[in-house]
Amino acid sequence: MAQGSFGEIKAFEDFTGFPGGIVTVPDASGEFMGGWGLIGVNEGTIVATVDEPGGIVALTSDTGDDDNICLFAGTFKPSDGGMQMEVRFKIVDSVAATRAAVFVGFSETLVKDTPVMPAETATTTTTYNGTGGMAGFLFDSDSTTLLWRFVAGDAAAALATINSLGDGGTVGGAIGIDAAATVTADRWWIARIEIDEQGMARGYWGDADADKAMKFVGRNTAALGTGDSFHAVAMLENRSAANEILEVDYAYARGWRDWRPN
Repeated sequence: MAQGSFGEIKAFEDFTGFPGGIVTVPDASGEFMGGWGLIGVNEGTIVATVDEPGGIVALTSDTGDDDNICLFAGTFKPSDGGMQMEVRFKIVDSVAATRAAVFVGFSETLVKDTPVMPAETATTTTTYNGTGGMAGFLFDSDSTTLLWRFVAGDAAAALATINSLGDGGTVGGAIGIDAAATVTADRWWIARIEIDEQGMARGYWGDADADKAMKFVGRNTAALGTGDSFHAVAMLENRSAANEILEVDYAYARGWRDWRPN
């Protein structure tokens, strides 16, 4: 079949051109020039952060319990050549119990007017929402332990995972694989998810206090749907009746074009 010159599909936003001042986010729209969109439950706001260099945007949720705000790009399909995404971000406000949850990764299910967290943790139980697949890093202040975990799920259930030690490592439970990163406020993190053509996801984590290399945390051993279409997402959701702020330095996602005629 004929193929054009542009097989790669890439979304990259460094937020260097975002204007000053506060912009209100309506429920179902909002688009940056780099191929990333913005949606949320109720009206959050966007504002450029000017006290740090390099192009940083502050995404503020609305004030209700479970209100959220979500960056997204896509969709991408594993069978077209795999896909990757990477986001550098931080939670600005308090991350004490009952305040916020964040998911960064890929999600098949994304309702544009009322987006739902792909996965959530309450005490020691992680719930996988929606009917589609997902893989990424999750923090939820409703969890007993405040840390980041690599999670993977499909059809509202956890997928089997294994930790960074490889095939000889500990199989991850439904709660996810500990990234050994305790959550603190106003601290930069980097999350990277790579999903290959066989539907296997690998999660890499960058810690502000560690060395310069990102570390491999874990992967799924039961495949995601290779013919399914996924959004790359970075999403914050309130855990109380107070708004929260997610600052994003850059957001990157990549997939490949489906050249089939129909």
